[in-house]
Amino acid sequence: MRQARCLFAIAAVLLILASAGCITNQSTGGTVHPLSATPAQVQHPNAIEIAPTEILGMNRVVVSTGADALQRVRKSHIGSIENIDDLAIIHYYGEHEGFLTLWTTLYQNETLASYETEKMVIGIRKFGGDWASTLEETTIDGKTVYRIAPNDLPQYFWADGAWVFYITPHNLTPEEVTQIIRAIP
Repeated sequence: MRQARCLFAIAAVLLILASAGCITNQSTGGTVHPLSATPAQVQHPNAIEIAPTEILGMNRVVVSTGADALQRVRKSHIGSIENIDDLAIIHYYGEHEGFLTLWTTLYQNETLASYETEKMVIGIRKFGGDWASTLEETTIDGKTVYRIAPNDLPQYFWADGAWVFYITPHNLTPEEVTQIIRAIP
């Protein structure tokens, strides 16, 4: 039952993100293709490399990346998916009682990452219900971090440079969540 609730919450998040137009790449028909390298792009690690190999004693397990991750996201969304350069879906688990799902999304630049994050906030407010009523904004290490808790399942997202990060922590304290946010990237 708990696993089904978590999967439902994850699917709902992905649905909101897509309907808000937050995860999109219209220029490639939804397929992630590496852009021609420019000096600024070469400096970015890929969507797996940006994620720490370990967080709070929990090990990184890559679920999906690139075109496969985008396809997984598209299956649970309506609406267009645009502006993504790279995407990964990652789980963290280990001896810790907690579990974490992390989405790392690379955009072409910081402006697009911030724009897509704001679109997500607007989409959540528009969606309403438990999503909008639980939407909170806080600052952690100079980053604006948004928290929602639909169905009492806390989720956090924020832009950092050309990246947008989205986490769903399970059985983790607010202090541990803050440590996680500080550890990414």
